[in-house]
Amino acid sequence: MSSRVLRTLILSLPLLTLACGEDEEALMIADLQTDLSTASAIIDSLNLQIDEVNYLLDDARARVDSLQEVDQKLLNTVQTLNRDVTKFRKLYSQQQQKTKQLALEIDRMKVAKQADRQTISALRTEADSLNTQLLEAHTSIRRQSDHMRKMEIDLAQAQDDLETLRRAQFEVRVLVATESFLKESGFLNTSRPFGRGFRKSYELTRKLNPADSMVRKVPIGDEMPLEGKLVAAVDHYGALKKGDDYVLNKEGELRTLTFSNELLAGTDVLAVVKD
Repeated sequence: MSSRVLRTLILSLPLLTLACGEDEEALMIADLQTDLSTASAIIDSLNLQIDEVNYLLDDARARVDSLQEVDQKLLNTVQTLNRDVTKFRKLYSQQQQKTKQLALEIDRMKVAKQADRQTISALRTEADSLNTQLLEAHTSIRRQSDHMRKMEIDLAQAQDDLETLRRAQFEVRVLVATESFLKESGFLNTSRPFGRGFRKSYELTRKLNPADSMVRKVPIGDEMPLEGKLVAAVDHYGALKKGDDYVLNKEGELRTLTFSNELLAGTDVLAVVKD
């Protein structure tokens, strides 16, 4: 029973009391009191249940509000996640396209690299061939250079020899020494074919060595210093004639010998000086 019904019963008690006798009135009052006590207990119990229900309703409302907030957050999170997924799908699609492009570029580069390797291999082969040819050419050039150098040396030697021969055409090779030395060395032979009362004859019997340091090379017409007194000037044909073949000059202690006959150029002459 509600509190409104209870108040109605309480107000109706005096009216019921007037209408009934005293005995019935006492019984009715007792029954009503019992009913009122029961009703009060029921009302209190209902109030407690209502309070508990209200508490449960409040808790449920709070939970609903909380769940709604969580749902909103979850919805926001899901929406954000959906946007991120959409963005990721777009990026993934772009990445896939770039990956395909990169794969195609890598394949193209592999083909180009293979072609480059073949080109490089061909260039290396050509370079090796050129290096071989260059080495052969270098070797040939070195040989030719060595040959040319040898020819230059031979030419220089020939020119020196030619110059020596040319000078020899205008020079007299002269060996100045005493009669005894020239005889002992095998260069000179003397005799008196007509006896001791006649002039001694001289003869050059051995060819002079132009490389000998004692052999002088005297150009026709040049003066040659002479150490000692000249006894005779001798070639292969015998003693030379003073005045016709040579000239002797003396200035103080200095004696000089000058060959004047051009036919003596290139011949060997012994200048026999006094012991």
